[in-house]
Amino acid sequence: MKFNLFLITVAATGLVFAQGPARRGPGGPVGPDTETRLTKTLNLSATQQNAVHTALQEHRVATSGLQDQMRDLNTQLHAAIKSGATDQIDKLTSSMATLHAQEQASQSKAASKIYSTLTADQKTQVGDHIEMLTGGGFGGGRGPGGPPPARRGAAPNNN
Repeated sequence: MKFNLFLITVAATGLVFAQGPARRGPGGPVGPDTETRLTKTLNLSATQQNAVHTALQEHRVATSGLQDQMRDLNTQLHAAIKSGATDQIDKLTSSMATLHAQEQASQSKAASKIYSTLTADQKTQVGDHIEMLTGGGFGGGRGPGGPPPARRGAAPNNN
């Protein structure tokens, strides 16, 4: 019973990784829209814009092959699940975790470089929403202190 639960968990994890990284706009988490959005939202100077561009480009280069590697590992994981090769499942999921950690570290380093170029007022504007520096936006789509985005088909709230 526990082994079946383990396999279901691993299969679900594989499905999540199979979807690839979240795309938060036309260029993904660190796409070209991130630079435009940051420039507009934080009123970046030309020097800051260059620093943002450089940091995000370095991240893109550092992680350029990770998605393909993750896709290959996911394919191997599916085969291991189907064949019951539990020793391979451990190795593959460990490799997948390593790739995810590399991507997260690179993205965090880019955010750190961007954050270091901000003025005190811009840092206050970012607040705890560090994810916006690499494309996460303000809390998943909210502006600073703003209301959550409207739902499609939802009736307006006129209280």
